[in-house]
Amino acid sequence: MASAIRLFALVFALVAAAALVPAAAALAAGDGTAGSFIATALGCTFLAGAVYFSVHGRRGGMRRLHMFAAMAALWVLVPLVSAPAIAFAADLPLRGALLEAVSAFTTTGTSAVRDGPAGLYLWFALLQWSGGLLTIISGIAVLAPAGVGGLPDRATATGESHEAIDLMEAVRSVAPIYAAVTLLAFVAVLFTGVSVYAALCLATAVASTGAHLPPEAHLALGSGTATKWVMLPFLLWSATSVRWHKAIVSRRINAAPEQSESLILAGYWLVLGVVLAAFFFRGPAGLSVIEAVPDGLFAAASLISTTGLAPYPGAYGHVPTGLVLAVAFIGGGALSVSGGLKIMRVRAMLLRARGDLLRLVYPNLVQPSRTGEGGVGSAMRGVWVGAMALFMTFGSVLIVMASGLPSFDAAVTGAVAALSNTGPIYDESGAGWPGLDGINPLAALAAGFAMIAGRLETVGAFVLIHLAFWRN
Repeated sequence: MASAIRLFALVFALVAAAALVPAAAALAAGDGTAGSFIATALGCTFLAGAVYFSVHGRRGGMRRLHMFAAMAALWVLVPLVSAPAIAFAADLPLRGALLEAVSAFTTTGTSAVRDGPAGLYLWFALLQWSGGLLTIISGIAVLAPAGVGGLPDRATATGESHEAIDLMEAVRSVAPIYAAVTLLAFVAVLFTGVSVYAALCLATAVASTGAHLPPEAHLALGSGTATKWVMLPFLLWSATSVRWHKAIVSRRINAAPEQSESLILAGYWLVLGVVLAAFFFRGPAGLSVIEAVPDGLFAAASLISTTGLAPYPGAYGHVPTGLVLAVAFIGGGALSVSGGLKIMRVRAMLLRARGDLLRLVYPNLVQPSRTGEGGVGSAMRGVWVGAMALFMTFGSVLIVMASGLPSFDAAVTGAVAALSNTGPIYDESGAGWPGLDGINPLAALAAGFAMIAGRLETVGAFVLIHLAFWRN
């Protein structure tokens, strides 16, 4: 357990260091918000020291139980220490600022802030970038080895132990690639003519599938096609598995375990992009074919990756709501930054359903036991459990959120947006619904729980509230 506590100390120290970036921006702008970020840095530095010295000298490895509890706690602790600065800089009540921090850190992207100082949006950018990195690390180091939701695990083929967790190996494995893609996205977006500030916010958004962007970045998205074309490959990258990324970087593409899933995702994106382009072309915006196609492809990549950024304001209002919600609910690839059910689970369930139907006709039919990304054999149980946990969580969150929203449509959209971490589909609805910060405390608590549950693959949330977990 001491190792898990030292992990908290490290995270608090990193948050303290990160808070210095918006503090410097606020000092340069002279907007009066620097003090809140400096106070956050000092407070987190004190917490880091206190937590570290409380276990100084104690030894002990970090087992799966400790790591799982620690990773789940981080999704709560980081927003808690980040919220006061947001409350001061955005002039929000503490409850609204906490929900804003959870939304940023889980890369959900729903926001009550429509304009604010540069330091605040840099803080959002750092939070969503860190949340994307934590999503990948927790996926490959904790959730997949534990078999949560049928996620593919690299250790299953080698017979490695699932009990001992090497967190630093996971960090060394994915952090350099994640940082390099963010830097490449920053440079690419910068060449489209936007400012360094907007390019940094856009780069962190596409790398992490977040959507907390300043007005300047939204203007860059809606003013032309150059920024969208540049961001498009990075959105697709964030929707695919980190294991596929490693295979590409190491030039072992034929050995990528998720190659078939990623190819399916690419085909899915092309078809969906054409469909959305048709809706944009026929919509009231009056787009030409040349304008509608890039917007359709961008919107498809944005929804599949659960980033949720619209190609122009009100774009999703021109598309059937059911289609938008379904795409966001399914999400992208397994072990990616995207949220949702994941294409791997949908494919496995469809293959299993097809096999069961064929068995009715051919009772002695011999079928393959695996699909390659989670299987129809032993891992199929995890796939079904993951799907059922997602549906049960969605139903529960929907019922609670309905008490704080004006209509059932708003509740369904809000629940899907929170659980799939695709916040902009709620903000961009154009229906005049209240922001999630303006709903009653119980509904806001349900929304925050759904955002975190989406990052824990939903099954993880059920594990945490199960008494047997804590009795162990």
